[in-house]
Amino acid sequence: MTRRWSIVELALAALLLPCVAACGRPSGYERYVPSAERAQEALDQVLAAWKSGETVEPLTLKSAPITVRVADSTRRPGQRLVAYDLLGEVSGEGPRTFVVRLNLDDPSDEQEVRYYLVGIDPLWVFRQEDYDAVAHWDACAGAEEGARETERRKDGERGRESTR
Repeated sequence: MTRRWSIVELALAALLLPCVAACGRPSGYERYVPSAERAQEALDQVLAAWKSGETVEPLTLKSAPITVRVADSTRRPGQRLVAYDLLGEVSGEGPRTFVVRLNLDDPSDEQEVRYYLVGIDPLWVFRQEDYDAVAHWDACAGAEEGARETERRKDGERGRESTR
């Protein structure tokens, strides 16, 4: 004897099937966070290229055909990376975050910086300052528009004063 599905059962199955299929898969922002191993490999490859004097952009990850892009606006032209030490991953929500000690030359300096890694392909390596700038882009754009509006009002007031 074959069982016949009722319309209610079919409708319920149609509603639940996408939910069950999505279980276990990251959704939203999490799907753009690379694995810890891949993120550490990408960061190590970027820093090793800088240390050896190679261009750091774009790179192809050695273990997979993934493009690695770098955002590090604080790097001075000609400044060499003498050594680096990956101190470890910082836990938290958001992108993979690693703390790195950089030993620089020309001028000589030692810095402890954070790098944020996000994306799958391309995988982006952001220095903290650059990540913060991108993450707060809307706030900067709003402040810039507010400054322009204030200047327009001042210009309008100056125009009214000159006609009096």
